[in-house]
Amino acid sequence: MFPVPDFNPEIGLFQFTKKGEVKLIKTISLKNPDGKKLTGLPNPKGMGATGELGYDLENNILGTDEYGIDIEGLAAMKDGSFWVSDEYGPHIVHFSKTGVELERISPFGMTTNGRKIPAVYAKRRANRGMEGLTKTPDEKYLVGIMQSTMFNPSKKDIVNNRVVRILKFEIATGKTWTYLYQQNEETDSCCGIDAISNDEFIVIERDSKFPTQEEAHKYINKISLKDATDVTGEFESENGLLINGKTLEQCTQQELIDAGIVFAKKEVITDLVKDRGYKHEKLESVWVLDKDTFCVANDNDFALIVKDNKLLQKILGGDTEPEDNVVYPVKF
Repeated sequence: MFPVPDFNPEIGLFQFTKKGEVKLIKTISLKNPDGKKLTGLPNPKGMGATGELGYDLENNILGTDEYGIDIEGLAAMKDGSFWVSDEYGPHIVHFSKTGVELERISPFGMTTNGRKIPAVYAKRRANRGMEGLTKTPDEKYLVGIMQSTMFNPSKKDIVNNRVVRILKFEIATGKTWTYLYQQNEETDSCCGIDAISNDEFIVIERDSKFPTQEEAHKYINKISLKDATDVTGEFESENGLLINGKTLEQCTQQELIDAGIVFAKKEVITDLVKDRGYKHEKLESVWVLDKDTFCVANDNDFALIVKDNKLLQKILGGDTEPEDNVVYPVKF
């Protein structure tokens, strides 16, 4: 449901104040190559669509937008430009410092310079695209992580609901690598990534519960891709690498291990619920502030929820307090 169908995605520049506030300095409106403002509406068929429909407040079906984007990951470059990833295509999009789209890279033909990511990424499940994106410190590579196991070849056929793909993309050449990440639980989501070095990253892995519920967890993990196996397979294959005729998502953990596949090495840095008293439902952003500190932020869904086709105020943890967006600096 889209309360504001023509909402224009923007990039904001913010500053921490000494009072513990987050101050908005400026916004950059995002536009297509012709300078028209982007929307968050779903893409049409063949350009990132997975059957998702947008509705207005009167339950009328809205149209689509070939440049529509649901931004989830952001990498700010030293030249002032930005790379973002989204949940629709998934798309990886390059924007100028003024917010004009320079290049769109996806598994589809929706590209501006002819470059693509492997075709298998079109198997992302609806609303579970490339949830996190970062750049390596040398700015030679982008690294993006999918939110969940892809429906490859289909929802009913997948066996391993804990395997998640990580994409590495060389900006200059367009060359790609794919690595596997193993989630703790089938119901978890990977919702953010930031680089520590060219091989090491911090990653969000979390459930979808408010911490007031039993056994909620919001992990910050450190991973390494140094010894992980590239499982890209055939670039244009809609199912990607096959093992004994099965997709990676159709294989059990043991079958993947027996095939010699090494997953990204993972270790838990902290569970923000258990160790830090984190109280939000959706942990969705993480970035390294300095050698001693990382920051996290939540997604409050515009402080709105849809229930029984009605738009309601989203309340923090079942209390009476509307859920805000909050940034938390955390010591390593």
